[in-house]
Amino acid sequence: MSEGNQLQPPKKDLKKLLSSLIQIIKDKLQNLPVIIKSLFNSIKQKYNENDRISVIEDITKAFQHINPKKAAQALLLGFLLIYVLTGIYIVNPGEQAVIKRFGSILDKSIYEGIHYRLPWPIDKVEKVNIAEVRRADVGVSLPDHIHKDDPPQNIQLLTGDENIISTEAIVHYKIKDATNYLYSVNSNDEQLVRTSVEAALVYLTASMGVDDILTSGKVNAQSMVMKQAQSILDSYNSGLQVTNFNIKAIVPPTEVANAFRDVTTAKEDKEKQINQAKGYYNSLIPEARGKANEQITKAASYRAEVINKSKGDAQKFEAMLGEYQNTSSQDTTKYRLFLDTMEKVLPKAKKFIVNPTDGKINLRLFDQANNPASN
Repeated sequence: MSEGNQLQPPKKDLKKLLSSLIQIIKDKLQNLPVIIKSLFNSIKQKYNENDRISVIEDITKAFQHINPKKAAQALLLGFLLIYVLTGIYIVNPGEQAVIKRFGSILDKSIYEGIHYRLPWPIDKVEKVNIAEVRRADVGVSLPDHIHKDDPPQNIQLLTGDENIISTEAIVHYKIKDATNYLYSVNSNDEQLVRTSVEAALVYLTASMGVDDILTSGKVNAQSMVMKQAQSILDSYNSGLQVTNFNIKAIVPPTEVANAFRDVTTAKEDKEKQINQAKGYYNSLIPEARGKANEQITKAASYRAEVINKSKGDAQKFEAMLGEYQNTSSQDTTKYRLFLDTMEKVLPKAKKFIVNPTDGKINLRLFDQANNPASN
């Protein structure tokens, strides 16, 4: 027989049971007027000795116009109507309901709203708050959290490099499946979550070194423990979901706490120095690259300038050479070129142009030019 057939009874047997139950109630109600009438008659005979009308006789006269058969039928219908209406129930926001029919759980979970189920004793409804976030403490007992049964105890874990550490953590969880939560887990839900987290912590710390756990590996350890604990809870079909896990403290034993603290401080200083060096590198290298690019740009500009100037000078010289070769006044051209060259070679010196016919030069002219006050 499959699991679905075990959870739900056959529909034919259910209809037959309901029919027999209604028939029994109907037979009892049909005999109700006869029982009431015989009861009234016995009370009436008891009080006839005093020859006075009793309260029972007044009640009998007041209701003697009512047909007992119709009254029984109306009473039966009213009872059936009230019985049927008892199957209406409300699931509040944030709740999830589970229906048990003759002790068998129906597969479908019921969410918020107005719903109907078969009246008691056929169906029974159990509601669970799935929106409430609950808390479990690991390794520490906080004063604002009252524990029902077993308060958490201090736990010590063995790391992968054979060091001992004490851990304190807080776990937040909630119910994700009401059926599994109600009928798959027999123990306290808080204790189950705490045990699962402790098992995940033991598994994690055994695979990591103490230095990693105490420093850079703490953040990654939290997410890994959360996933491992959720996997353990799912293997139990607990219907619980871990929403947050926070390691409050991971501390070494008191005897070696100072040594561990020194190691942690040294590693923090190391990371600080590395970050400062990277910052200096990132600020210096871009500046040097910028200066190098600037020098390259200037060199390229100077190269272009020199090349263009040289080409211009060459073109100028070629034009003068052509003019020199095509004209008869070559001496004049040579003389002009000589003067231009002397002007460039001796830009600050005083120059005198003489044209002696006899090949002699009067040097007193130079002395007078150099000493004008002597004139």
